[in-house]
Amino acid sequence: MTDLVAPRPIAWVSSEDPQGRRNLAPFSYFQAVCSRPPMIVLSISWHPDGRMKDTLANILARREFVVSHVGEPWLAAMNQTSAMLAPGESEWEFAGVPAEPATVVGPPRVAGALAHLECRLTQAIPLGSLGDHAPDKPSATLVLAEVVHFAVAAELLVRDERGRLTAIDPARLASVGRLGGIAYTRTTDRVCLARPEAPKRRD
Repeated sequence: MTDLVAPRPIAWVSSEDPQGRRNLAPFSYFQAVCSRPPMIVLSISWHPDGRMKDTLANILARREFVVSHVGEPWLAAMNQTSAMLAPGESEWEFAGVPAEPATVVGPPRVAGALAHLECRLTQAIPLGSLGDHAPDKPSATLVLAEVVHFAVAAELLVRDERGRLTAIDPARLASVGRLGGIAYTRTTDRVCLARPEAPKRRD
């Protein structure tokens, strides 16, 4: 399925546990799902032995997290943060990722990333089952969250002659997407298509 449903956007999620210990991990079961209010969905799998991943445990406990944008300069560091570290080890330190305070939520965000979505949990929905390994545990949890603050690099924000924000230039954003296996894709090759107009009806 991950080979066929591709490319997928990457949520680089920072979270904190109740003791303030920070976590940083990437997830590619991620998408924007609502505009009013702005909401995103994130699916986080469970460990085969029935344990929650740290990111999910932190989100359920603190109900806040940040999604930092993954652009080309951050690809290697993002991949490093997917390592299965021992409990107590910091992905931030392991991957050499700098942190900065978020604006309205507790967990920090990736300093230098071009955009951040600061989020609060709305709903958590268990999905599936781990089967024989842990039949009473879901195989994943679907996290629905509201984006309560957008932080975007100033150079990405361009206004037209009326003062309205224009679409962000994909070349400046330099997003990275997830493919199947260990493959990723860049957005350097793009096709622009005007939206079609419905044919005029004849009375």
